[in-house]
Amino acid sequence: MRLSNLEPSIPATVLACLEAQGIQTDYDLLFSATTLDIFKSLPPGTATLEELTDYTALAAEKGAALGVSAYDLLLEEQARKKDFELHTGCTELDSILQDLDGRWLIELSGDKGSGKSVRYFRYWNQVMLYDDLNFMQTVALNLLLNHLTLNPDSQALWVDTTGNFSPDRAVQIVQAKQLSTSIIERLQVTLAFDTDTVQELIEDFSQRDDAHLEFVVIDAITPLLGPLLSAASAQGHAIMIDFMRQLQAFAQAPGTNVIVINNTASKGLNTLERKPALGPSFALLTDTTLWLQAEPDADNSEDTSLHSMRILSSRSSTISKAVNFRIDGNVICPDPHEESAPDRPTETST
Repeated sequence: MRLSNLEPSIPATVLACLEAQGIQTDYDLLFSATTLDIFKSLPPGTATLEELTDYTALAAEKGAALGVSAYDLLLEEQARKKDFELHTGCTELDSILQDLDGRWLIELSGDKGSGKSVRYFRYWNQVMLYDDLNFMQTVALNLLLNHLTLNPDSQALWVDTTGNFSPDRAVQIVQAKQLSTSIIERLQVTLAFDTDTVQELIEDFSQRDDAHLEFVVIDAITPLLGPLLSAASAQGHAIMIDFMRQLQAFAQAPGTNVIVINNTASKGLNTLERKPALGPSFALLTDTTLWLQAEPDADNSEDTSLHSMRILSSRSSTISKAVNFRIDGNVICPDPHEESAPDRPTETST
């Protein structure tokens, strides 16, 4: 800081004499020599030693950063995390999500499994499991609606890349959980079929002062990035990296929950096991991967199904055991048996 910025608190005549001695900034005044030595170098009558000491103290005060209590910072961080934590309403499930607090880019992927009817549809020459998408949409929608309920000033954005978003499902969840229907008014749903459209949406919300956007779901990211990826060209991977880094920056800057739903791919020709799609490099571009899986269910009801969730990989949270939960009429509920699913590998197979 230049000492001239402190005028008239430091008289112009004193500033001129200090400048003549090569003392022009607060650093010069504080560290070039002792206050007594500087006083001796000034012309007689410029200032008294007491006055020069006061000027030095003033420069130190104005140039120093304000101190903040570490305890106050801790309380502030805990309050922020409480506002942005992911909640499903299932205590066991929420315990593995407690460190995912609104500044992370989260991948949601999983395998519906067999045992119930599975329908397929073709999109951009890719065959996808329709029930897999519905399964992950239901989980993401529960998280989003719970966030809007707990944070009455916040807004949410659902980016639909397949034209498969169901408003009826949102209404069913709200009614089943006896939530206020007004929360749906704070959910904006928009179609986007390419990365450019999504980037424009993110930039628009970033520049708006009136938007309290705290939750974003991209459903699904696979149709946006999958067609760009090719073993014969690196251009698609470059676009994917740039796009995901922009999403990550958006999540971290204002503190926004950003969930990208990723479809699954086969682990190989001789196995029915699935893994997150888009290849191993995609896993490095998200902060956390939540893996959902169907579990054997003795209940044959069409409206309820048993699943598990685990943190498959994460930079911000510990790898967890799988936790069972039930989806009953599109609502996430605790598993009444309170049994954890068997452990699975902690790394995504490539």
